[in-house]
Amino acid sequence: MLKNNATGNQQRGGRGWLLALALGLLACMVMGLVLVWSNIERMDTTYFINIAQNELRERRALRAKLEVERERLLSPYELRRRAEEFGMREPKPGQVRRMEIH
Repeated sequence: MLKNNATGNQQRGGRGWLLALALGLLACMVMGLVLVWSNIERMDTTYFINIAQNELRERRALRAKLEVERERLLSPYELRRRAEEFGMREPKPGQVRRMEIH
């Protein structure tokens, strides 16, 4: 009878060991999948950050070019040249009157 109980305990212990092993393997697989998924997400995030940084650099460069062009177009020399190009002349004395708006 004592021998029978010992054999039963060994069988249950053997099943417990297999269950623990199966759960351990399952946990390792889940952790591996989580690691792979997190690396994929990190690469995606890095890719989109790089795209955004490149776009920001391009916009800053374009803004700088536009600012230079704006300053050039608003310069008195450019305004005078364009006015002459369109046939405009400076007003003669008396052509311009000051108006007061109340």
